[in-house]
Amino acid sequence: MQNKSSEKQVKEWHVFSKKTAIILSVAIFIFFATLAVFVFPLNGKDSFNISNTNYDFFWVSKAIKLGLDVEGGMYAVYEADISVFESEEETESALEGTMSNLQSLLFNEGYTEATVTKQGRNQIRVEVPSIEDTEHLISLLGEPAVLEFKDSSGTVVIKGGEHLERATAMLYEGQYVISLKFNQLGTEAFAKATEANVGKTISININGEEVMAPTVNSVISDGNAIIQGNYTYQTANDMATKINAGTFAVKLSPISTASISPTLGQNALLYSIIAGAIGLFIIMIFLIIYYRGMGIAATIALFIYTIILMYLLALIPWVQLTLPSIAGIILSIGMAVDANVIIFERVKEEKRMGGLGKGISSSIQKGFSKGLPAIIDGNVTTILGSIVMIIFGATSIKSFGITLLIGIILSMFTAIIITKLLLNILLSFNSESEKFYALSFKEANNEKTK
Repeated sequence: MQNKSSEKQVKEWHVFSKKTAIILSVAIFIFFATLAVFVFPLNGKDSFNISNTNYDFFWVSKAIKLGLDVEGGMYAVYEADISVFESEEETESALEGTMSNLQSLLFNEGYTEATVTKQGRNQIRVEVPSIEDTEHLISLLGEPAVLEFKDSSGTVVIKGGEHLERATAMLYEGQYVISLKFNQLGTEAFAKATEANVGKTISININGEEVMAPTVNSVISDGNAIIQGNYTYQTANDMATKINAGTFAVKLSPISTASISPTLGQNALLYSIIAGAIGLFIIMIFLIIYYRGMGIAATIALFIYTIILMYLLALIPWVQLTLPSIAGIILSIGMAVDANVIIFERVKEEKRMGGLGKGISSSIQKGFSKGLPAIIDGNVTTILGSIVMIIFGATSIKSFGITLLIGIILSMFTAIIITKLLLNILLSFNSESEKFYALSFKEANNEKTK
């Protein structure tokens, strides 16, 4: 009766014929080998041109956004003066507007990977990775300024945070100029100011000091103005940046600024990759030696896990690779291995309980079904913790939580789906050798005695 039951279980789970198993094996190999080819640059560059198109394909590893502590750069923390606002809604609106203007300022400077985040109730943190000249940017940001436009009588006609949308350097009629764009309220105020001051000057003042006093040539009513002068691109851009620094809706005071050497960051990334690769290699060797055939399936699943993870890190927009986020990745790899170990130990336990009369396929089937609740319970707890870190944590904690969440979900997928699929393929070729799967009765009996 026991043998018949065992054979029935083998038929229920062992669904692949050898032909199907071969086709699946080849398809899986070709698919993931193709994905692996595009992970690391083969031409020594960040990208390559897609033939006969104007598009470039970025190697996956080069498309992953690097954080400040990995790529180097600078950070600055500012404290916002929110005492002038009466309600929480006004405070939040002002802070959001200020953060948006800071982001635009940095983007216009060419720092597209810069991040501006809120810390606590009234602090703003600015992180700008991959900066070669940090002193130049720090001098441009400096202390966020109070911007005012005054007419010849000293009356303030324009206030930066209320009226001016942005200032940019641009080429106009063969020379570099400073372009000013006002919001709706600023357009009305500037139209009145220029109408009343044609032929006169309107000075631009930052922190109470006059930085320029252009002459009004005509009434400007469309909200767009141009300041001409003997500018190079650099001088026009620097002045536009200083003007933009006065468009913040709240007054900011710098608390701390620091720069990180790109060399230090790149070394940290290199050492982290080496440490992770060594650890992963040791784990794979252990799995193969201790679990044999099941370990081979788990090792292949870990390779697949690594390849998919690289693509997710490159494609998911909220991911920025920092040292804390690397720690999250390494922890998720450990969780992936832990899931496989739980399943394999349940498989061995089933074989011990069934002895010689229990087939390999039925032991693996029962091992997966009994190990699944423990895996789900452990991983769901970690997922909830990751979500809490993402919602309530500081910037470095958020990056750790994001990569941990991605890694945990992916590890569950590879352990429960991929490993099971690979074992099913292996069983299509070899479902009789207990020694190959480390499930021999003698070995199981020895473990029971221990």
